[in-house]
Amino acid sequence: MDSVKVQIILYWISVGFYAVATILLFSSTIFGKGRFLKPSLFIAAAGFVAHTAALILRWKQTGHFPYWGTYEVFASYAWGAVAFYLIVQLFRPNLKILGALVLPLSFIMIGIAVMTSTEVKEIPRTFFTYWLGIHILFAKLSYGSALIAAGVGILYLLKESSELRGQVLPLLEKLPDIKKLDYLNYRFVVFAFIMLLIMIASGSVWAYKAWGRYWGWDPIETWAFISWLVYGFYLHLRITYRWQGKRSAWMSIFCLLLVLFAFFGIPLIYPSVHEHLKYSGLA
Repeated sequence: MDSVKVQIILYWISVGFYAVATILLFSSTIFGKGRFLKPSLFIAAAGFVAHTAALILRWKQTGHFPYWGTYEVFASYAWGAVAFYLIVQLFRPNLKILGALVLPLSFIMIGIAVMTSTEVKEIPRTFFTYWLGIHILFAKLSYGSALIAAGVGILYLLKESSELRGQVLPLLEKLPDIKKLDYLNYRFVVFAFIMLLIMIASGSVWAYKAWGRYWGWDPIETWAFISWLVYGFYLHLRITYRWQGKRSAWMSIFCLLLVLFAFFGIPLIYPSVHEHLKYSGLA
């Protein structure tokens, strides 16, 4: 069996584990079955192992970290999101329910990836630099932190709304209080803001080495910069004008939508020098 077939099998195994974990998480949310939370985390971790193995096989096959074309881009971003979610559980185990947002998005992204071209394309030598590795790493971290920040914002809105109605679900009661959720939302936004900054800065250095200029107002560059500015605007409103609570939660959700558009929507609409993001079979 060749490497690509093994990768596809491993990806579908990870999709299966993520789907089962998602069902358990939604069952916990709807029926208040808190006992499903811990098994869901172990199942998600099992899926992550298969997911990681598939990426490693692709890496060995191509000789570079998976970042070229839909097959690699979507699978690696999904991996980054799940990795960030699992790391968060080490420090905030009472936020397991965030998997109800992270895992469905991840297995959908993997599903999109495996249904596109698995062709290995020749990569320009200018791409083989550690600056590109730094750029890609922090892109994954910025996406993961934006996703978790928005997830915490959603939890804040759900818990606040249920408290106002006087009907708090047992599962929501186990979450941190709304002031703590608001603060966690803010901290993850700060992290996303920093990760985006490092991603943009390292990308600029790589661009200079690859194309002889630091900045070219490429659509993806521009929208990544806009995303960073919007996160900065959020922090300005938070610190200067005390935007907290519900407004802060909604703002973090809006910021995530902007990041998703910048990372995944722009390549579908505009031509870009970021050819490694070209979605084979989708554009």
